[in-house]
Amino acid sequence: MSTLIYLFNKKITPPKYFTVTSIINFINDSDKVFSLAGKKAKGFKLELSRIKSASLLGVLVVYKFIEYTSKSGCFLNPRISINDVMEKEFEKYGFANLINAFIKGRDKDDKEIKSNEEDLNEKEREYKRLKVSIGDNFIIAPQALLRHDQYSKDKLNKEYLPQIQRYYRYDERIVKMIFLVFSEVLLNFWEHAVEDSNSVIVANGNKQFIEIACADSGNGIVDTLKSVLTNQTSDPEVILQEAVKRGVTSKKNTNHMGYGLWILNEIVTRCGGRMHIYSQGGYYYNNEGKKRSGKCGYWQGSIVYIALPLHKPITLADILAEDINKMDLKINWV
Repeated sequence: MSTLIYLFNKKITPPKYFTVTSIINFINDSDKVFSLAGKKAKGFKLELSRIKSASLLGVLVVYKFIEYTSKSGCFLNPRISINDVMEKEFEKYGFANLINAFIKGRDKDDKEIKSNEEDLNEKEREYKRLKVSIGDNFIIAPQALLRHDQYSKDKLNKEYLPQIQRYYRYDERIVKMIFLVFSEVLLNFWEHAVEDSNSVIVANGNKQFIEIACADSGNGIVDTLKSVLTNQTSDPEVILQEAVKRGVTSKKNTNHMGYGLWILNEIVTRCGGRMHIYSQGGYYYNNEGKKRSGKCGYWQGSIVYIALPLHKPITLADILAEDINKMDLKINWV
């Protein structure tokens, strides 16, 4: 067994209250897993049975952790313990079948497990079966974001966004703000995820607030911006500070204007919301206009979380009154 594996605690245990504020603890405790790709390390266990509550972001991070370690061959026959609380949270946020596709058969003998090709096909089928769910307190189930995938784009345009529009039809400004946030989160992940890495976007909300989270385990914000920043900094927290500034883009000399994260940051600041970003050893927080960044455990790829109160919606016109006629921001990704 390698020294790396000896240094790593083989029992991976998320916080009991796996909320937005405790995500960083999980990232700090489990970051070395991204060094185990292809190692098929033995004896690891993901301990989910001690969780007493989990937020939308907590459930999303658990899913991405399971997906990455499974697809990357980090562990050999890892054990996963799940309690009723987490099963209900998986079901509530629409992840149950998708997570089960990854953990099914974990206690079987190797001869009983399906071939790698069959297993992958089953996971991809579950990935595309994610359903929109909306009610009095709506939950938009996880949506796969596949670059150049007509299914993904059509579903966002024809199912996700119309559902949100109907739910908030009493206030056009709320609809505009939510559509803008969805658009910029999506475009940001497509910009930085050079290779498709099964990005997932999910939302939860009611008449008072909405939260939107997206995560992947591919090329993160830090790596994609590192090579284009003029100061050539390698500190992840400094890069994330730059990432939320106006005009910063990883695709210079293109039609990408570098407005995405800046617009999100402005919306969060002006409406008193919250934005948390994690990418490759750094974090950036904007909590009701109070901003800070720092180093944290390593997460391959990026995690973006946004929570917005809806009593004071902010539109693009509020942010870019002088530039509004210069920008084409139709919410259409076909």
